[in-house]
Amino acid sequence: MEEIHGTVTKVTYYNPDTHFGVVRIKLDYRDEKLVKYRDKLFSNLLTVTCSFDRQPIVDEEYEFTGEFVTNQYGLQFKAASYFRREASTPEGIIAFLSSELFPGIGKVAAARVYEAMGKDCINLIEKNPELVEGIPGLNSKQRETLKTRIVGLEKQKLVLLKLLELGITMNAALKLLKSLGEDAFEIIKENPYCLIDRVEGFGFRRADKIAMEIGIPKNSPRRFEALIFYLLRERCFRTGNVYLEHEELFQLAGEELNREENIFFLEDFEKALKNLAINKKIYIDEEKCVYLFKLYISENLLAQKVNEFLKNGVQKGYNINEIEIIIKKIQEKNGIVYTEKQREAIIQALLEPLVIITGGPGTGKSTIIKAIIEAILELEPSEVISERIALLAPTGRAAKRLNEVCRFPAQTIHRFLGFEGQGIFRFGPEAKTDAKIVIIDEFSMVDLNLAARLFSSLENEAKIILIGDVDQLPSVEPGEVLADLIASKEIKTVRLDQIYRQSSDSTIISLAHFVNQGYVGADILVKQEDRNFIRLDDGSILPGILKTVEQAILKGMDLIRDIQVLVPLYKGEIGIHAINRKLQEKFNPGDGKEIKNQDRVFRVNDKVIQLVNRSEKGVMNGDIGYILSLNQEEGEYSGLTVMFDFGPVDYKMDELEDLTHAYAISIHKSQGSEYDLVIIPFSYKYYVMLKRKLIYTAITRAKKFLVMLGNIDAFRFGLRDVELKRKTKLSEKIKNGFNLLTDDFEEAEHMENLSPYDFMD
Repeated sequence: MEEIHGTVTKVTYYNPDTHFGVVRIKLDYRDEKLVKYRDKLFSNLLTVTCSFDRQPIVDEEYEFTGEFVTNQYGLQFKAASYFRREASTPEGIIAFLSSELFPGIGKVAAARVYEAMGKDCINLIEKNPELVEGIPGLNSKQRETLKTRIVGLEKQKLVLLKLLELGITMNAALKLLKSLGEDAFEIIKENPYCLIDRVEGFGFRRADKIAMEIGIPKNSPRRFEALIFYLLRERCFRTGNVYLEHEELFQLAGEELNREENIFFLEDFEKALKNLAINKKIYIDEEKCVYLFKLYISENLLAQKVNEFLKNGVQKGYNINEIEIIIKKIQEKNGIVYTEKQREAIIQALLEPLVIITGGPGTGKSTIIKAIIEAILELEPSEVISERIALLAPTGRAAKRLNEVCRFPAQTIHRFLGFEGQGIFRFGPEAKTDAKIVIIDEFSMVDLNLAARLFSSLENEAKIILIGDVDQLPSVEPGEVLADLIASKEIKTVRLDQIYRQSSDSTIISLAHFVNQGYVGADILVKQEDRNFIRLDDGSILPGILKTVEQAILKGMDLIRDIQVLVPLYKGEIGIHAINRKLQEKFNPGDGKEIKNQDRVFRVNDKVIQLVNRSEKGVMNGDIGYILSLNQEEGEYSGLTVMFDFGPVDYKMDELEDLTHAYAISIHKSQGSEYDLVIIPFSYKYYVMLKRKLIYTAITRAKKFLVMLGNIDAFRFGLRDVELKRKTKLSEKIKNGFNLLTDDFEEAEHMENLSPYDFMD
């Protein structure tokens, strides 16, 4: 390792999220350490790359430890660590205090601080923050900024030094500091494996490496427990399984721990499982299936509630003849004639306490929902009943579409349950809603935990109507609820199998039904009025997408509202991230005004998607909008505003990780939404994700036009690959019933708030 020191002359690049920076420093050319590099150095200026705890500032003096490297940019210094010397010159001190570290403190205010307190001003304020009150010419906000920021920076520096002593890299240390705060060192010393749950990006291996550094033995029971819980959680959320078999989990753990030496035995595994079960982190059933505790409780609770609804559901006492009259009246009013299956669906929805209506695209599911609501309002013409009907969907976009079709207020399931963030809901087993009729669309998207929460929030007398396409992708999170409910054969199910006449001319609809059967028609490569498959090699896919979007815009389509590119994978040269960058570059190059966040650049009019639920903002995972404005305070970017369907939402700079571009999105993210034009690329590079249900779901998102492009053989390959049934026991538990204490469900709710997207990229 080499050591150099110098003064920063230019900050070439700095990312506040990753903390990676590139600076130019001025070297002491007479430094003996640089003798062997003098023939390579054209001057005493050198580029240094490093992970910094904060943005470097011009005139700051640094000592770097690392190595010289030569790349396409010439000779550079790649620093592994650094020591920053405090600013000592008037210019350096003023530059430091007027930097981005101190928002609202410009050069004028910084100069006043220096004039009042001299070259020791930073140390003096750090020791006694109240000294800033005596500095003339500063407003109250500037004084508070100086107090909090100077003290905070000193504390951060001390914590970072302690973390570096554990062998943690600067980049990782900065991430830990951001996630855990000033207690980061003590938290890690106490239990390094807590990093798996508390810090994004930390899996078992990264946490385990730190554990080894602080002296935790390789055969520590704590280590074994952390690994088993991590593997169980990771596999369940990545695959959608609700449990793993005992033998499978043991094999996975053994493969992980026995990579270097044979230290893990069945006895160790059994002890770890027992302790995890005692602490209610997991549950092991009589067939030795290992569950995450919350998933086990949710599965049992949902089974129990389904049985209660079937047994105790109170019939409204509607007369079948009365229902027939109402259906005839609705047909005449709307100028529509329902098929026999549609009539059956309406009737059963009105008669049964719990009913499932399933069917593919074009079979009239939305029409049925509208008819059911109209029939209920005709049968019980009062304001009271209309207020007791809950029309729900899993996503905001799906709820908006439902509202438009049915002309009745619709909302997300999360909003209905009073989601408050951090896994907290107002309604559940101990706090029931007052809804008497609950209609849920796109129910195939609903996962096990959410379904258990929803069903447990309803009184047993409530009527529940579930609508969804069982052949679409199941939920992202664990479970396969709609399929399991149907498979139980305990719930009245009506399958709509006739394409509605308004959709009979759509070749998109017919293609979707063929795909669902694993069949590709002979006309797949024949251009139709509403769809086309363009054969392209991998290198031509991205240009093909750009050209297709360009032509659509020229025909009057809107890139944000009407056009959506759906891609199976995030990474790679034709992955979501790469396609988004090219689409932004082509269609929203900007005017130089932009905000950089990690590897993303945000500009006004960018199409963006929300990545996590933020109930406090009223925005949920999957909501799509566009950037309305980049916001500034005192000449500096402070955040941005996104316009969603429901209105504008403001984001501060440290909240931008909630957003990413949405010119191209994953097929999972598109569920519950429809677009005038859908563009789907196909390549063997998507091999791992080429599945029949995925392709079927993507195709069904197109309302008017569908463009598929790429490798036709990859498309055909995907149709042959049928997804395995997820590991669940919900259907058999519905048949058997459970006597579950709701206290267990409430306790399970306090477990860590997991995101399945941690395991998808």
